[in-house]
Formats: sequence, C-alpha cells, structure tokens
Amino acid sequence: MKDAAETIFSTFRDIRPEGESLKNDLSAEIHSLVRIGITDRDRILLLASSTEDGYCCAIAVKKYLHHYWTNLKVEIKQVQGLQVTDAELFRTRGVIEFVGHILKEIDEYGASNIILNPTGGYKALVPYTVLVGMLKGVKCDYIFEQSTKFLELPPLPVEFSRSQFEAHKSLFEKIERETAIPQAEWERNISYDEREKLKSLVEHIDGQVTLSAIGILFLDELRSPSVLVPFLSQKAIKDCFENIKQLDDCDPFRFLSRVAASKDTFEQKEHINVGNGLRWLKPGRTTDRYLVSVEGWRLLVWRAIREDQEGANYASKITVNPETERRSYSPFMRMDFVD
Repeated sequence: MKDAAETIFSTFRDIRPEGESLKNDLSAEIHSLVRIGITDRDRILLLASSTEDGYCCAIAVKKYLHHYWTNLKVEIKQVQGLQVTDAELFRTRGVIEFVGHILKEIDEYGASNIILNPTGGYKALVPYTVLVGMLKGVKCDYIFEQSTKFLELPPLPVEFSRSQFEAHKSLFEKIERETAIPQAEWERNISYDEREKLKSLVEHIDGQVTLSAIGILFLDELRSPSVLVPFLSQKAIKDCFENIKQLDDCDPFRFLSRVAASKDTFEQKEHINVGNGLRWLKPGRTTDRYLVSVEGWRLLVWRAIREDQEGANYASKITVNPETERRSYSPFMRMDFVD
C-alpha cells in the first residue's frame, strides 16, 4: 500500500500548488485547501474511504501537503462503510461513521476552530456535511465541481425544533445504545402521524430500526446546550430604539446576542431574579438593564430600561406579570428582524 501511495504521489509531487495547476493538475482536495489558505500552523484531517484506492490517495495527498507545508499536521482516518459498491452499507454505516468523525472533532476542538471541506470523493456526503455545519455552526468551504468556483458557506442560524424530538429522546438513546430495536417496539412508541416526521432520523433494516446519520446528528444536538434566540416585546423594541441606543458605546442588540449565545454569559449577567421566570440582566458598568425570561429556545425580552433614569429600585418599580399582561407586550419580534 505504501509503495502504491508513493507511486501516486510521484506523479504530482513536483507540481507547485499555485496558478492554473491548482485546477488543471492537482486534486480537488489540494485545490480547495490552498484556496482556504492553510498554513503550517493548521491541522488537516483527511477522511478516507474504506477502500484501498481511497486510502492510497489519502496517503498521497498527505505526502504532498507535507512536501510543501513541512510543519503542517495531517492525519488520515478511514471511514468504514464508505465505498461505492454497496449502497445500503454506504447509507447505514459509511455515512453514519462519517458524521460521527466530524462530531467528534467539533466536540474536541470547538466549532469556531474548524472548517469543513466536502471536496472530492463522494458527492452524496456533501449535503450531510453542510447539514452538520448548519446545525453546529461550522463554516463549510468547498470547490464547486471541477471549476474554480470556491463556495464559502458561513455558519447559518438554523433553528432546531427540539420539542418535536425531545419527547422521544430516551427511545433514540436506547436505539443508539443497543444499535437497533425491533420494528414493533418503534411502532408501539411512535404514533403513525409522527413516523412521517421522524422517518429521516432512522433506518428500517430486516425488521429492525436503527439511527440514520441524520438521527445521530440530531441526537447529538439534543444533548448539547441549546442556543437561545432573542425575541423582543413591542415595548422592549421601543425602549431600545428610543432610549437605550441613544447611549454612547451601548448596543442592546449585540449584548442580547451575547447572552443568548452562551449559558455562562447569561448567568454572569443576571442581576436580579424577580420570580415568575423573570430576571433583570446587567451588562456591566453601563446603565442599561433588560427584563427577560426564557421559554424553551426563546429569550423573551420584556423591557429595556436605564437605571440612571428609573433609579436603583427599578426592579420593584417596573413590574411585569407574564400570565396576565402578556397580551399588552405581544407580539414578540425575533431580534434579527428588529435590528
């Protein structure tokens, strides 16, 4: 195998990674990595097919990268089931292991430190890779077909409707733990109407139900701390535009985005808990304060006030009863449609 990889490498070893050679003489993998802008400080993980040909090509690409980027860290992992002769094996094992490898890397290095590059190899893997990027907030870059068109897909703010799947989380975890459950058990636990909604999350094989690649991805997302999405009441929108944004160096929308994106930041900025699920958030040494509550994945912002105007006892002065006063604050507008 090493001799075969060396032979492949020798055919393009002396072609420099620049100019027209990127498109005409080098592989799509190398082309896209150069366009991404790799340096000796980066780490490259090549996910290779389970075939000897695929593994040899991965070794040749690794040797080429080391030839021109001496200190670049390059690793190869073979993905079992990733091949083209058995479609069912590809779907039920190859794709699942492929997604699993990506999730492991994201968990270990963090979404902001990773770029997904689904270039070359199996086109069927591209939508799975893009979906992982969308759900996990990971940038996805790749070369389109054999052209020089370089596509950059930034992390997209996809909302994951957890409530639809959390009701069956324990069943999904059992399938993961036991690899599969009988079809009859699946049908006992999932109503006929729900099966249509959940069909992309499972595979039905020989009377057994197992998780699909998308099912594994969604189960991983269920276990992850959810990012909140800010929604502002009509009063809070007026507060922000007519009052808070008039302050120097004060951006209420940036602050709300920060606390919504991080549980730790949210807890650090909590200033006063007034009960009924309501709490006042304090950004820091500024005078702006925000009355918020959390409903599922939504961060509801009821009011935005200035302590220098309302006084130090603002929490007892400005009160809201979510149960009886909600109508006067509705509708709550999603913040990206407000800012």
